[in-house]
Amino acid sequence: MLTIQRTMKILDNVSDLPTLPTVYTKVSKLVENPNSTVAQVAKVIEADQAITAKVLRLVNSSFFGFSRKISTVNQAIILLGFNTIRNTVLSVSMFNSFRLNKNGMLNLSEFWRHSIGCGLISGLLEVRLNADLREEAFAAGILHDIGKLVLDRYFPNEFIAALKHAQTEQCQLREAEKVVIGVSHDEVGEYLAERWRLPHKLVEAIALHHLPSNFRSSPKLVSIVHIANIFVQEMQIGQSGDCKVPEIDPFALEELGVDEDTINGWYVQIQEEIKENQDLFEIIS
Repeated sequence: MLTIQRTMKILDNVSDLPTLPTVYTKVSKLVENPNSTVAQVAKVIEADQAITAKVLRLVNSSFFGFSRKISTVNQAIILLGFNTIRNTVLSVSMFNSFRLNKNGMLNLSEFWRHSIGCGLISGLLEVRLNADLREEAFAAGILHDIGKLVLDRYFPNEFIAALKHAQTEQCQLREAEKVVIGVSHDEVGEYLAERWRLPHKLVEAIALHHLPSNFRSSPKLVSIVHIANIFVQEMQIGQSGDCKVPEIDPFALEELGVDEDTINGWYVQIQEEIKENQDLFEIIS
């Protein structure tokens, strides 16, 4: 059985562990520099045609709701701002960071549908809550389960055993991972996010989306992703290996200042909004 320390030691020696695309790294550095210009950030993004195409497809989706077509990265940056464009680049970069894994059990197309669904719902919840987290909500939802991709690729036998255990015992996959492997996907995801030096709020959302009450500094974002992940499982959007939908942690409701009746009402509304945002799922193609 693995421990998180042993897992990290193994992953530290993996030569092909995915790294963030150069374009994201460069954009991130520019965003952190107060003297950077829109033109400089746009030039870096436009150097990668695949990421440029996905960024423009995303910003022109129903999710952002712009009344006119955004035809250039320059326009997108002006309208969204530096931080949002950085997180947008990060989100679309993920689809290329983990390509087809022939040895894995996860259906990557369905996995990314689940992730996009969680990102979309996180954003829709953030609007309802007026939580001042719109820059991070979508990206946090997209990234919340990246630890599963690491387990699927680098510990395939152990991950398969955990998936089978979850199905047999009808328990949450996280619980099965702890029993069978010794580490869970949220712990592995936190390791990868820290290795990538992602913004602290995103690291927390990845690490604590199942355990929002173990809050550190961004409990609202963690709570939003926690609820979004439950919604997307209940709505059966994509599939990320879980066969049991978890209960909403009461801490998340308290932190967000809502009750179950409010959440249930939002669930029905968001189901309808998902139908209106189907174009968002095309960015994985």
